[in-house]
Amino acid sequence: MIREVKKELVEYISRSTGIDKKTVIKVLRAEEAFFMMQIKKALEKGKM
Repeated sequence: MIREVKKELVEYISRSTGIDKKTVIKVLRAEEAFFMMQIKKALEKGKM
């Protein structure tokens, strides 16, 4: 189901903005990596 949601999101963003799907996917992956980094930092900070 998650894969279908991501596919639908990519297609929606691509249609809405005119940006090609490969670029949309790269941006979403980078955003996901950034959020994961922020979560890890917050969890590490909470351990102190």
